[in-house]
Order: sequence, then C-alpha cells, then structure tokens
Amino acid sequence: MSRTRSRILIYSLIGLVLILLAGGLWASRLQASAERLASVGKEAIALLSEYGAALQELDIERAVACYEEGYANPQEGAWIEQLDSDRDGVQVYSWAAGEPGAWTRDDVREQLNRLLAPVAALELGKFKLDRVEETPATGKAVVRAVMWLRGRRDDGNVFEVQAPFRMWIEAGEESWKITRQELLSGGKTVVGRGAGFADEAAAVGLDFSAQRNPMFATEEWYPKKFGMLKYGSAGVSTADYDGDGWYDLYFADGASARLYRNQGDGTFADTTAVAGLPIDLHGINVALFLDLDNDGDKDLFLGRFTGPNLLFRNEGGGTFTDVSANTDLGRNFVVVATAADYDLDGDLDLYIGRYLDPRINLPTTLFYTRNSEGNSLLRNDGDLRFTDVTEEAGVRDGGLSLGVTWGDYDEDGDPDLYVANDFGRNALLRNEGDGTFSDVAAESDAIDFGFGMSASFGDVDNDGDLDLYVSNVHSGQRWYGQATTLYQYLINSIKLGTILEDLPTYREIFSYTGGDWAEYGDNFVKGNSLLLNDGGKFTDVAEIAGVNPFGWYWSSTFFDYDNDGRQDIYAANGWITGKSHDDL
Repeated sequence: MSRTRSRILIYSLIGLVLILLAGGLWASRLQASAERLASVGKEAIALLSEYGAALQELDIERAVACYEEGYANPQEGAWIEQLDSDRDGVQVYSWAAGEPGAWTRDDVREQLNRLLAPVAALELGKFKLDRVEETPATGKAVVRAVMWLRGRRDDGNVFEVQAPFRMWIEAGEESWKITRQELLSGGKTVVGRGAGFADEAAAVGLDFSAQRNPMFATEEWYPKKFGMLKYGSAGVSTADYDGDGWYDLYFADGASARLYRNQGDGTFADTTAVAGLPIDLHGINVALFLDLDNDGDKDLFLGRFTGPNLLFRNEGGGTFTDVSANTDLGRNFVVVATAADYDLDGDLDLYIGRYLDPRINLPTTLFYTRNSEGNSLLRNDGDLRFTDVTEEAGVRDGGLSLGVTWGDYDEDGDPDLYVANDFGRNALLRNEGDGTFSDVAAESDAIDFGFGMSASFGDVDNDGDLDLYVSNVHSGQRWYGQATTLYQYLINSIKLGTILEDLPTYREIFSYTGGDWAEYGDNFVKGNSLLLNDGGKFTDVAEIAGVNPFGWYWSSTFFDYDNDGRQDIYAANGWITGKSHDDL
C-alpha cells in the first residue's frame, strides 16, 4: 500500500472516530438534558399539585407555604379582575397585573385572601404545569402554569377562573418552592347563575345508555395490541327523519343503537324497530342522516368498526329499508364520516375516516403515526349506488382519522376537506375541481400537529371566509413533549436498531419543521387550535382567544348559542384517567 493511501486510510479512520465521539458526546449531553427536564417537570408538578390541593381546601396558609420563606419579588402587581362583558346573566372578567412593586409572602397571603374571600366552596382547585421554559441551573427552573378554580360564591353564583402564570422555582431543603411569579395575559373569570341548562333526558323518555362493543370480547376481534379502543364510544345524530317538523335523535352505539322519535310534546319514543332499523347491530360509530337519492327525505348511513357499513333508504312515513347490498360501502375500522357534493354533480358523496386495526397494530409513535387502515371517498353515482374513488382522488391519508369536515376554505366554489388525525399531523385536502385533491396543510399553516379528534369549519371572526377549530389534547404533561424528549426518540431508534424503519417518519417531520424539534414537541400537546383564515393561510389564535383549556377534547362544533350573530364553540371533554389527575 502506498504511503498516500495509508495516510488517507488513517485520516478517514481518525475522522470516523471523531464523528463517533462527537455523536456519543451529543447523545450523552442530550440524555443528561432529558433527565434534567424529566426531574424538573416532576418536581414542578409536585409543587403545583400541592398548591392546587391547598386552594381546593381553601387553605391559604398551606398555599402560602408553597412560596420560599424569604419570598421577595421586587416587581409584582396585584391580580385585578376587569369586567369585559355582562349579558345573559353571565359576567366575564379579564385578569391584569396592577402597579408593580416589592412583594413578600405577606402580600401573597393578602392576595389569596382577596381572591378566595367571596368563595363559599370549590369543586375544583388546580395549578397545572403548562410547560418548562428554562432550566438555567441544577435545582432551578422557570415554568408556565395555569391556576384553575371552579366553584360557588357566597352570593350563590357559580364561577370559573383560568389564569396563566410564569413562575421561578427552586429546590429547597425539603421540597421545591416558588421564588418569584408573574401574571401573564389571558386570565379569565366567568361568573353566572349556573342554571342555564337542566338534564331532562330521563323525564322526556331518553333512557338510552351507551354500551361497549361486545365484539371486542370475542376471539376474532379482541384488541390485543391497542386495548384502549374497546372503551371508545360512538355519538349522537339528530335529524327530522319522518318529516313532521321535529328533530329526532339517533344514538350510535357499540352494542345496540337506538332511534328516538320526537313526539312533538316534549317527549321521545324508541321507534328503532318500528322504523325498520335493526336493534342488535354491533360497532356502530357513525350515523349520518342525509338525502342521498335526492327524493326530499333523509336516508341513513351507518359506519361500523367491526362489520360492513350499512345504508338505509328512507321510504317516507317514518320507515327505512336496508339497501346496503346494492353497493359497496366498505367495512371495518370506521370511526367518522362526512358528506358533501365534492364533484358538483348534484348529489352528496361520502368521505369515511378509519382508525387502525387494534388487533395487530399500535400507533407507531406518540407524535407521528401514519399506520391507519386508510380513509375512503365514495362517489355517489345515483340510485343509492357508490364507487370508491379514493386512490384517483388522492385522499387516502395515512393518519388515524377522528375528525373530518368539508368546507370551501379558498372560496373557489367547490368543497375542500380537512382531516384531523390522532397521534400526528392533520391534512387540508384542497379540491382541485377535476376530481382530485392536493394536501396543502403545510403551505397553508393548517397542518396542526397534535392528537386531533374533531374539526369544524365556521366563520368565527365574521370576515366572510371559513376558519377552523380543531379539538386536540392539552395535557398536564405538555412539558414532557419538549425538544430533548423528541430527540430521545431519535436516539432510541438508533439504540434499538429501528432507525432505518423510522427514518421516513423523521424525514417527513423534518420536511415540515426543519430542525425546530422544540416547537414541534410543544405543539403536539398544546391543546385545541383555532385557525383563522386569511386568504387561504391560517394562523392559530387558540391561546390568545382562550379556547384551548386543559383536557382531552373528543368533539367540538361551532354554533351561535346566544343568537348574537357570532359563532360560539362547544367542546366535549373527558377521559379515563388514573388515581392521580395530574395528567389532565
């Protein structure tokens, strides 16, 4: 071997060693950073949980003990509630900080006394960790947290408070303490009678009770990989199916769906069998009432998880006929569906969203899963017959779809499609007008990384175009989705030898975010998104608008509940949790 070639080989080996050493050093530092973040997050949650528990018990001294004994903040102001609106018996106050000055623990005590003085009882008192902003040194951190109170005042009114704070915390001799705090913008207090709605379901004959899908207990359908899905329940649909001018209700269900007819006197009757609908169908997740044959009455499409989809033609007079055998409507894993005339031929077409097969698959990652069973677009060919045009239209999507909605966001005259996906990114499918769609979510800033569960189009700012509201997860573990943790996934892929398998996922994420993993990690557990449309480009204003509270929001919709000409938002929240509620 020549001397030149020997030098090249030696230099190459040295370079490789240096790269490996640098990579090892980077991984080691990243591991240390991740461990520090995890430790700080846990300590912050413990401190804030103690603070919240003290507020729950209206124990001011216990709350004050969460501050260091020598607490001295040179620039802190009183919490001031300013009335924003007073209508329909509901008062809304915004929070602001008063003139800044030097505060001690005595001032904090006085402030908490003022806040809690009118409170008769609290049903909820929490301080939630929103994110870890800095870890400047061992035993020190800057965090963002949200005070969340709900209860009844001495005057009988109910109230709710959500106010964000930045807190500087440090490790003390026995536990972490607050050394400084700053009230952030966006705090709200809502006060009202708390008697606007009353539950009268049982009194009016709506005695329906949701049940799990019994198929999940069978050998064929037992969800061996992703058992959580057996707890998933369906929803409720409303339509005037019999044309008498009153809205009726259909409860989709895992075990036995039911149709309740509105009798016009404030009561409902179970007319499932009378209307010709089966009472023993399993796994119905979707019920769409819509006129698919253009005869003026509402037909019924049923989407199922553990069986073929079904279609019932409305015969008029309050009865249906099963016409499912006339066309292929697809089968299995259906969790959501929506309809629109996407090809503008005068009849409604169906878009069906599916999840994964829980018997053999798990979500591939917590933050970017694309292993669904695939969605379907069924073109209406007339006479209640459909053709699957998914592939030619380009709308299969690979996410675990839980929310789908149509709307002409670009105002070109044809309906576009938004798909909200669990465990990953969403899609905005622009209708090109020739039977095909293009995913423009990234270029329009509507991609919304997160645990998407529902989506609704509506003109929330009354500017004439359609905005989007997407319900997601706003977890108390948001801090854990920050940069170092996501980089840990990459390192673990290398350690586990799955990097080649996972590389397409990381490459796709990189194409959307570049190297800004911190922003990506923060976004996927930040909560609901309110995407304002400005000429086809979207801006998320959820935090500014205060519409992303903590919780797991399964569904949401726009509607003008107080008839003031503006779109309000209703969001359904809930989850099965552990003994500790610190995850929510």
